[in-house]
Amino acid sequence: MLKQSLTALLLCGSLSSLLAIVPPTVAQSENAPGDYRGRGMGGNLDALNLTPEQRQQLQAVRQQYQSRIEQTRNQLRTAKEELRQMMSGTASEEQIRAKHQQVRELENQLASLRFESMLAMRSILTPQQRQSLATQMQQRRPGNRPMKPQP
Repeated sequence: MLKQSLTALLLCGSLSSLLAIVPPTVAQSENAPGDYRGRGMGGNLDALNLTPEQRQQLQAVRQQYQSRIEQTRNQLRTAKEELRQMMSGTASEEQIRAKHQQVRELENQLASLRFESMLAMRSILTPQQRQSLATQMQQRRPGNRPMKPQP
């Protein structure tokens, strides 16, 4: 059970990286200038052997979630800065607690958006592609150390 949970977390982290590596435009021709499909993250897209349809579907998911993720990330950044200022200022404990609650809610919203986008991306990949991506991302981990099993 724990091994499955760790594998799921690794895969989720791998899929979230697809948001960063799916290029803004996939409609360019194969050899078009500025074509950078598969270059981010060491070429993960090329290594996954995605079909043109899969590339388009991943791009659509990216477009669907990108603005909402960015908007929530900006709101979170602002709320965190406000909380830091409140902590060093004269705000009441009640005001600080309310701001902290807002930060927690925004963190949860951001995590949910990322998770939903990962699920949408996961549904596009074949089981073999999912495994390949998970393996690639594990190899890219800092220090390339395997996860420690829990007792």
